[in-house]
Amino acid sequence: MCEERARMLQEQFGVTVNHVHALAILISTFHFEKNPSALDQDTFAKYTARTSFERPLLNGVAYAQRLFPHEKETFERQHGWIMRTMNREAAPLQDEYAPVIFSQDTVSYLARMDMMSGEEDRENILRARETGKPVLTNPFRLLGSNHLGVVLTFAVYRPDLPADASVEQRVEATAGYLGGAFDVESLVENLLSKLAGNQDILVNVYDVTNASEPMAMYGSQTPDNKVDLLHVSMLDFGDPFRKHEMRCRYGQKPPLPWSAISNPMGCFVIWMLIGYIICAAWSRYDKVSEDCRKMEELKTQAEAADIAKSQFLATVSHEIRTPMNGVLGMLDMLLGTDLTMTQKDFAQTAQDCGKALIILINDVLDRAKFEAGRLELEEVPFDLRTLTDDVISLFASKLRAKCIELAVFVSDDVPKLVTGDPWRFRQILTNLVGNAVKFTERGHVFVRVSLAENSTMEAKRAPNGNLNGKDCKVEPTANGAFNTLSGFQAADERNSWEYFKLLLSDKELLSDELEGKKSSQNDSDHVTLMISIEDTGVGIPLHAQDRVFTPFMQADSSTSRNYGGTGIGLSISKCLAELMGGQISFISRPSIGSTFTFSAVVKRASKDTSCASERSLSEALPTAFRGMKAILVDGKPVRSAVTRYHLNRLGIIVQVVNNMSMGIQAFGKNGATESREKPSMLFIENDIWRPETDTQLPSRLRTLGMNGQAHELPKLILLVTSEADKDKYGSTFNTVMCKPLRASTIASCLQQLLKVDIPARKENQNRPSFLRSLLVGKNILVVDDNKVNLRVAQAALKKYGAKVHCVESGKDAISLLQPPHCFHACFMDVQMPEMDGFEATRQIREMEKKANEEKREQSSSGEGSTFVEWHLPVLAMTADVIQATYEECMKSGMDGYVSKPFDEQQLYQAVSRLVVGTTDSAS
Repeated sequence: MCEERARMLQEQFGVTVNHVHALAILISTFHFEKNPSALDQDTFAKYTARTSFERPLLNGVAYAQRLFPHEKETFERQHGWIMRTMNREAAPLQDEYAPVIFSQDTVSYLARMDMMSGEEDRENILRARETGKPVLTNPFRLLGSNHLGVVLTFAVYRPDLPADASVEQRVEATAGYLGGAFDVESLVENLLSKLAGNQDILVNVYDVTNASEPMAMYGSQTPDNKVDLLHVSMLDFGDPFRKHEMRCRYGQKPPLPWSAISNPMGCFVIWMLIGYIICAAWSRYDKVSEDCRKMEELKTQAEAADIAKSQFLATVSHEIRTPMNGVLGMLDMLLGTDLTMTQKDFAQTAQDCGKALIILINDVLDRAKFEAGRLELEEVPFDLRTLTDDVISLFASKLRAKCIELAVFVSDDVPKLVTGDPWRFRQILTNLVGNAVKFTERGHVFVRVSLAENSTMEAKRAPNGNLNGKDCKVEPTANGAFNTLSGFQAADERNSWEYFKLLLSDKELLSDELEGKKSSQNDSDHVTLMISIEDTGVGIPLHAQDRVFTPFMQADSSTSRNYGGTGIGLSISKCLAELMGGQISFISRPSIGSTFTFSAVVKRASKDTSCASERSLSEALPTAFRGMKAILVDGKPVRSAVTRYHLNRLGIIVQVVNNMSMGIQAFGKNGATESREKPSMLFIENDIWRPETDTQLPSRLRTLGMNGQAHELPKLILLVTSEADKDKYGSTFNTVMCKPLRASTIASCLQQLLKVDIPARKENQNRPSFLRSLLVGKNILVVDDNKVNLRVAQAALKKYGAKVHCVESGKDAISLLQPPHCFHACFMDVQMPEMDGFEATRQIREMEKKANEEKREQSSSGEGSTFVEWHLPVLAMTADVIQATYEECMKSGMDGYVSKPFDEQQLYQAVSRLVVGTTDSAS
């Protein structure tokens, strides 16, 4: 309470000091800067009287001018009066005077007095002008009110005084002094009257500049330091040479302190709270313990449910795949016999339906494995360009029947070989391309692969607002078509020519900004691929776009009825994309089309890895066409860039022209050059060629032929999208090439057309056709309790020249595989009665271990020949493809895994790792 009173007193005093300081600045401005002065006694008296409400604690203010002795006579003559001292006597001769020339009416008695005549006033004036701060006098009784107060003195400086003036500069610039009588008693009384509890607290204010003799400014004259509960608060009135303090105490004897009552009550309450906290903590501990016990039970139940789910998936997968293995195997055997065309068609259709069912089962299992966190990715070097070519080749026949453009483009920035999971990558791409083909009846399906950083650069240049189903108008060209692959409008305008050309590496098409971007390409080990699949199909309705990636959900009930499918493909693709460190999104506009984009993080494959790895999925292209020149006539820039991309992969230099006239002109220019620089091929798009109007080209060719330059004529190649167009223009062109284009098929076609010798390539070790050289003459043991599966496996292995022996139980297999035996490999079913494949394999490994130990002892004693360990490659052959089964296979000692129904590709992958180089056991 005392501190609060001291703070408020100090603040009110400070407000009054600020007003006096402002009045000093007013005098400096209007009395010394104006010539003649704008102030006189009447003006000062009126102004201070009218503004006295700003200084309620001052009895009045007066201004004394600084005057030197040589100015005294002139000053008195100008004012018409004689200066007097405080004792009302004529001012004697002294070094300096301070006569009051302006005064408020309340202190008019100070007029004509020399303030330097009083010793204390003189000291205050000298300190005020040296420090530039307000200076206070000792307390004294004010005239009129008889209250205790002090005189506040301010120095008035000339306006030209700098802010950082020294003491000498301030003394030199002093023009006069402004003083005011401060009523301290009134100030404290007004303050205490506004505060509650004023009667209980006694306040005294003292000037303690002289600590041994404090002077009272309010309250009792002598401080009593022996009073109980006394508090002292320091006061700062702005004068650094004076010290003031406020002393507060109770007016009466302090009442009994509440602590005498509150302390026992507080202790009681605290102990009660402690007891309550202990009880609550114990109760909470019991509850948490019970919750932990329940959580453990739930965890055990969840783990049991997860195991049950895995077992259920394994059982369902096995029970479905086992008969499907027999169905597909028998159909494959049936297709290898002599059948009529109708019978072959029926068998092929049944086989396709069976494979579709297997794909559906795989998708469901993949979804279950992803939810369980057991879906793992492989790390294999593969050629992304070959993989994309393989995927679009799967849909070539469907697109040709619909006369739809199908194309793929991989940016030059994408590494040739990357390391990742090519099978999962192919699965995503196949799902998305399959959907695009399924829902597209006109226009095109376009697959584009680039680095994510380049796609980001495109996105920055693309206009904002291009979201799913929103209106993002793309302006057509002058002829009404759009600058896309087929000329039809697409949902995502970033695949149009305006943005597609940003990915091209041709310097003629790149701006300086893009060249600088490519020159600073990121050389890190990991790259992020951005793959977009664009179609001009029916699009996705706006109301269905939120559930596109929901498993087993389709746009509406008519989708499955009209187009087929289960609605799980996109869900699987989303899971796989996230597993690869990327994400998947789409832009779709009803009746316009859809563009699905997914990203994946892969590693750059090192040269050593790509060359040495047996599993590197790469397609070697011939080099015989490098340096050849070709002219491409195509009016659609996106499509021409895609065609040029495939030709450039073969090393062919391509010149693109927009129409036939420009093509003939380009050929004419090249005709005047040397033979080796002439274009050897002329590619023409089907929609550019008009046989009824384009007569210049045949005429030009006939002229060259008549001039004996027939050997220099370019080969005419027509590019079509339908098989029906092949026979239509066969007489005019040397060959008709049907899309989709692929570098390897182009090379094969040009080899026959140009009679180019291509060096024979080494047999690709990764192709299933190499199986015969691996398996011919090998003794293979097949163990399966299902006779149909035995027949299927036997037929599949005999197809490649293997000698197959079949048994129906694990015990029979153990009896045949007692070392020494003559088998090179064993295909072991996992789920069999009496003894399953896991136990049979464990016993086989135990027998081999004992046999190896005996041979090792014989070899060390010199009784035997060179020691060769027994290790029979055992491949699990089961319809169960979940991760837990694979892990169990590895634990039991198996070497590989072949899922039913198995095809040539996975049979090769398993056999090539284990059978090649295996030591003949019989030897």
